Amino acid sequence: MLSAGEILLLNQLLYCPKEEDEKRTIHAYQGNTIGVLLNRWSAEPLPDEADCGLCMKGKEWNHIVRLIAENPDLRRMMIQSVHWDEAAGGGGGMSVVFTGRCLREAVVVFRGTAAGEWRDDFLGGAATGERDGVSTTQQRNALEWYRSLGLSGHFSRITVSGHSKGGNKAKYIALMEDSVTRCVSFDGQGFSDEFIEKYRDRICVRQQVIENHNMEYDYVNILLNDVGKKFYYQGFADKRRGILRMHCINAFFWFGEGDSCFLVRGEKEEEGKMQVLDRFLNSCLRSLSREKKIDMTEFLGAMAELELGAESEEPFVIEDDQKDSSGKKNRQNAMVSLLLQGKNLDLTAYLLAYLMEYQRTVPEWMDSIEQVSEKFGLRGLKLLTQIAKGMSEWNDLEIWIKGIGILMDAAPDWMWERLQSLCEERCGWGISEGDLRRLAGIVNRAAEMGKNISVRPGTGEDLNYCKSSLQGTGQGR
Repeated sequence: MLSAGEILLLNQLLYCPKEEDEKRTIHAYQGNTIGVLLNRWSAEPLPDEADCGLCMKGKEWNHIVRLIAENPDLRRMMIQSVHWDEAAGGGGGMSVVFTGRCLREAVVVFRGTAAGEWRDDFLGGAATGERDGVSTTQQRNALEWYRSLGLSGHFSRITVSGHSKGGNKAKYIALMEDSVTRCVSFDGQGFSDEFIEKYRDRICVRQQVIENHNMEYDYVNILLNDVGKKFYYQGFADKRRGILRMHCINAFFWFGEGDSCFLVRGEKEEEGKMQVLDRFLNSCLRSLSREKKIDMTEFLGAMAELELGAESEEPFVIEDDQKDSSGKKNRQNAMVSLLLQGKNLDLTAYLLAYLMEYQRTVPEWMDSIEQVSEKFGLRGLKLLTQIAKGMSEWNDLEIWIKGIGILMDAAPDWMWERLQSLCEERCGWGISEGDLRRLAGIVNRAAEMGKNISVRPGTGEDLNYCKSSLQGTGQGR
């Protein structure tokens, strides 16, 4: 049976930077061994400083190729099938079946979030429109494709694996399919309250086969309610890359002298600032009605698309004074537009109102949320956190809110210009006068909403219906 480290290397193959058209590259080697593919890559190593995407340079990619090439079990494995989820709502996610006849093992690997999949990540945090009311379209598509493979009739061991969203798909299939003997997820997010409630019996039985191999300070593995055993690792992070590098699959690898490579286990389970963010998101979502919860998860998904570099599905209205010198959209300005457009005005106001009440209930956690936002460049959350903390310091909040209302109607232009300067000086936000007026309106609305919000400590913890929690005991290799 392959080790977790070997399965991690198989996952890395799905992030091949060798060709511009990745589909053509991997698809062309179906029916061949991994060794045949590696022979080509080894014959044409990348320049050390080549940008391979995913915060990886050519030197690091070449090193990973050598690691796989030096492993005889991996070299002999067959690239049996390459698949893209091009069904309705599929988002273009990729998956590959690797088979090892001598090992009697098949490994089904799902790649991490594609450009069209970020919203589906967050849609998994609420009730959905699928037949069971709790699965997402892409989870269902992955399960149907897995079942079409018919692997159980040919292999005694079937491992499903994946990174990020791929890890979530792998966990989903492991819960739904008894044919899966092991699931190895790398930084995969969890499941909604509704999902945990509906499938609680299957989870209690099937989570025994699930392993979560998580990076400390990763921002995806904390999302929603997780299932299975957990193992934590220290990431080989490039601080200049911020949030993106913390989640790249190659950040698991530490490279030593010569060709040595290893994984570094975390000293203890992650209980720090990232868990605080997880508790806040859980608590906020649980305070909403079913319909509002769905809207909020879609909103958070759109924010993630912007933060993580994917192209948003929605157009953003960028005012002339918000464009940079080349006329291109600035990501920060696009985030402001997202927060302040259409129905998002109410969602932004509610998120701000909940942050304000959270500040009053567990003030020590707000610093952690702000620090995480600062560390990883979460622009929207950072702005709202700064506003919430600032409002909590107002002694006469009602008077201030009334003052803002008057300001919106009667303030002269020079006063708005001064407020724009203050936003940039204190928060680092360049914001147009029109957006500043809308933001003032949101502050008003959030203050009113806050009167009907009650934050109860403990409401953000992950759900666990099983009698005993699973603890990770294995070692990463």
